[in-house]
Amino acid sequence: MGIVEAVYRKKLVHRYDDEGYIKYFSAADFPGLQAEPFRFTSGKNTLRGFWYRCGGERNELIVFCHGVGGGHRSYMTEIALLCGRGYTVLAYDNTGCFDSGGRDIGGFGQSLADLDAAVKALKADGAWEKFSRVFVMGHSWGGYAAANIPKYQSGFEKAVVISGFVSVERMLLTQTAGAKTAKDRFTFRRLCAFEKKACPAYFGANALDAVNEGKTKYLFAHSKDDPVVPYAEHTRYIRENAKSDAEYLIVSGRMHNPNYTADAVVYMSEVLGGFQAAQKAGKMKTLDEKKAYFKDTDWRRMTAQDEGFWDRVCAFLQA
Repeated sequence: MGIVEAVYRKKLVHRYDDEGYIKYFSAADFPGLQAEPFRFTSGKNTLRGFWYRCGGERNELIVFCHGVGGGHRSYMTEIALLCGRGYTVLAYDNTGCFDSGGRDIGGFGQSLADLDAAVKALKADGAWEKFSRVFVMGHSWGGYAAANIPKYQSGFEKAVVISGFVSVERMLLTQTAGAKTAKDRFTFRRLCAFEKKACPAYFGANALDAVNEGKTKYLFAHSKDDPVVPYAEHTRYIRENAKSDAEYLIVSGRMHNPNYTADAVVYMSEVLGGFQAAQKAGKMKTLDEKKAYFKDTDWRRMTAQDEGFWDRVCAFLQA
């Protein structure tokens, strides 16, 4: 393994577990939210998640795909909100994340591989057919999966892509500053080779192709100041090149979480920014130090949702 691949594994392609110092909500934190276990196989690994429901739901399913850095419980506030609006939500932990198997996340393409496996499992056991309409939704890494899955699986009426990247290759270009220098071009080629080997069946997936097929209706949501998945290189790229109609929910000042309130975004930046600064200063090496730093954190405030954002999303789903 070369140094490029070794650094990539250290920074991105490893396991993501709940280490106990960040608060991840569960169904028990939301009165009326019901959770029923769901499991399926992706490759050699067993992946785990839940069916989430509230009483009186409409007969419509949202398959929800999470981003890098946690598991589906990183999005429990979003999931509870959607269930409160009547949807059934199926959410699971990707390979190498939280309660699912796998020594690591494999690579960027793995979220699409896992979503493909989840859909196959739903269709095989008849669960898919129980719903009158099925939607897909994802954030960031999960947004990439949600945007691309219609190329692999039919039946998704609509897709909501939140801060998602277009393709693995374009995301690697983002990470290598456009591969403009010789050094960055070398890194880009090595990372492409790594990702192609990790998930060869999904490496070439490009959301623009899925959008242009016109089989699924899309809503792309993004903040123009997103520092993780830059708007200009991903959602604006779709907007400027798509031949089929799609809808767009573009905001400013919400960074990588356009569905959060402005206060939540600022608060999260302050809390996590302070934590990262402490790490750079050589602190936060022990679990006790990390727990002490976060002990007074207001996790409800940090994950507060913009109701107007979700009004627009639900209007799109119901149109």
